[in-house]
Amino acid sequence: MVSLNDMADRPPRPLADGEVLELGARRVRHIDTPHVPHAWEARVVYEETTGTLFSGDLFSALGDGPAVTEGDILEPAIQAEIVFQSSSLAPSMPATIDRLADLEPRTIALMHGSSFVGDGGAALRALAKFYAERISAAA
Repeated sequence: MVSLNDMADRPPRPLADGEVLELGARRVRHIDTPHVPHAWEARVVYEETTGTLFSGDLFSALGDGPAVTEGDILEPAIQAEIVFQSSSLAPSMPATIDRLADLEPRTIALMHGSSFVGDGGAALRALAKFYAERISAAA
């Protein structure tokens, strides 16, 4: 039970959706992704200069893998979703993921799994399609 206000050197300031922080040679964009994959307060961070999307729980994978892969991250994410069923399946989920795909990230840094280097836009569009099909089947 730690309050950020109690631990911070100065009062914290919430970031607005799309707000960019200039961090020297890096530009970090805050992107709200409510209920994607599961919590109303979900968000991701996109580092614009390197094209790295810090994707949170999107593309979670089970088990140990290499730190970085150029291989498939969709199938491991599908398997993790089947096991945990942790996504909210909100109707807006595919559109939210497609919005991230439009960033065309070159790297997707996963919270749970191997970070992906390659066509991040294509991987995200495939994930959006998976969730669109899952939402349709649940309806």
